[in-house]
Amino acid sequence: MSKKNMAQRNYVLRIPNTEEGEAFYKQLKTYLNTNSYALDRKATGNRTRPEYRNSFNTTMKEADSVRVYLQAKTPEGNKQLSHSDMMPSDMKPQPRKKFLGII
Repeated sequence: MSKKNMAQRNYVLRIPNTEEGEAFYKQLKTYLNTNSYALDRKATGNRTRPEYRNSFNTTMKEADSVRVYLQAKTPEGNKQLSHSDMMPSDMKPQPRKKFLGII
């Protein structure tokens, strides 16, 4: 897959990989509207094991922190939300109008 086709993944928040961070994540899941949204989390930190050296993520046991992504549930499956998807529609940038050349 080329870089152009890869989805831009913007994490919503980063939490420490501690007991307090795990408790926060569990509480966040309890308040999430699970009919419309899902959470995805990825481990971040040093990749000490050779088999993880070339990957984007590490294992949860070795992670320094955890990135949390918000996904919208759609009929085609979960869709990663970007920051622009989460902005109110009146704040989204409007498309540029074509210049007609009339002054």
